[in-house]
Amino acid sequence: METDKNKIGIGTKETQTLEAKPCIVQGHRIEEVYKDKEKTEKVGEKVVLIVKHPNREDTIDLSGVKYLKGDKITSSGLWFNLDVDKLIPKQSALAETMVKYGCKTLEDFDGKEILTTLDGKYLVVKAY
Repeated sequence: METDKNKIGIGTKETQTLEAKPCIVQGHRIEEVYKDKEKTEKVGEKVVLIVKHPNREDTIDLSGVKYLKGDKITSSGLWFNLDVDKLIPKQSALAETMVKYGCKTLEDFDGKEILTTLDGKYLVVKAY
């Protein structure tokens, strides 16, 4: 029996918020990001780190980072772009995160312990 979505009310349970804690990277993937749900306009690609949080049984996906840009902490997605030499751009958020954790390639993230922090209500990689 299908539920009438127009008659669904507001829930009473709070969403579980994870604390910022060290996590272990179980793997990663590069995911296409689209402007719309119909996937008609591709915006770019993001790196998604699949991590094991100590307070959660299942893995979680992290595709955002807080990092030091100049003398300020800023937030960004882990956007996957290439420079003219077909390498990850040196001053990109992804490159800064890789340097912070001693990764020369994306595969080097697998098995690493990374720090996390909150960006608003979302958990992101801490790279500063």
